[in-house]
Amino acid sequence: MVARTVRAVLVFILLFNTFAFAYQSELSYKIQYLIGNRKSEELVKYLNSLDFSTLSPEEKADVVIGYTELYSWGGMGYSYSEKAYSLAEKMLKELPTFWKSHYAMAVVLSHRVQKNNLLALTLVGKIDDHLNLAMKNGENHWEPYFLAGVRYLEVPIFPNLDKAEMLLKKALELENKHIYTYLMIGKLYEKKKDYCRSLEIYKKGFELSIRPEWKVVDEEAKREISNRIPEVEKLCTKK
Repeated sequence: MVARTVRAVLVFILLFNTFAFAYQSELSYKIQYLIGNRKSEELVKYLNSLDFSTLSPEEKADVVIGYTELYSWGGMGYSYSEKAYSLAEKMLKELPTFWKSHYAMAVVLSHRVQKNNLLALTLVGKIDDHLNLAMKNGENHWEPYFLAGVRYLEVPIFPNLDKAEMLLKKALELENKHIYTYLMIGKLYEKKKDYCRSLEIYKKGFELSIRPEWKVVDEEAKREISNRIPEVEKLCTKK
């Protein structure tokens, strides 16, 4: 009887957690889908319809990322970056050890640097601090490793190709379906003049399937890979 009761409780907990995860991931998936398909107008309406205070930590971080993505590519003004920054600051005060609080802030600051490279002088250190805490507190999540790798690969001040390689490889180890990771690693090996390795990585990325939730972004990555492959093939052959 006791064993049967324990099993029933465990089943209930499992079902409850599955339902809760599905609910949370539904909101996060929708934000991800709208970002990955570059639907800026729909994303604006959806984000503005949410009550931030009622969301889970994961969902709050995704809302922050949604606002800063609108500033990055969605044609929205700086006020969207300010909104993202304000919400990220709030998260950091409430959830200082949650990995995605720091990751979300790093994304906000990185987008500002992308818009104005001169900001790298004042923001790179802050970005690094938040990414380090994101990796420390969320060591099994690929996103901060990817962003940190891109930072060391492409930042206009103090690039570090060896560190970028280590971080991007870790991101790939944790998530091997993200086409942009292959694109970035391919670019890294091009910069290292290791063209044959670059070609190998590009081809692996190009073979991956387009994911529905990242359709436009994945297609962009594949187009860029497709443009690089012929040139890298020539350089690999010459070598």
